[in-house]
Amino acid sequence: MSSNIPLARHYLQLALADGDMDATAHRYCTEALRLMTRASAIRRAPSTPVRVTPSIRLAVRALRDTDLTMHEIADRVGLPNIGRVSEIMRRRR
Repeated sequence: MSSNIPLARHYLQLALADGDMDATAHRYCTEALRLMTRASAIRRAPSTPVRVTPSIRLAVRALRDTDLTMHEIADRVGLPNIGRVSEIMRRRR
């Protein structure tokens, strides 16, 4: 099971809204919520969208069992980063 910070944050907000907890529990929930947010990025790189086509998927899967790193696979098939390669290998794309 993977983590789901937005859902955890929602549950903590529900617990705080319920109001049926002592001061210590309330303080812990408030602090946990504070730790579950982060500041916006100061500078963001421009997006480089690449449409993942069936031919790219096939190429990634064909290269998956070679000695190439994910960086090398991404370069060969024209993907901008290894995140897309990972998604394809895990069949999330």
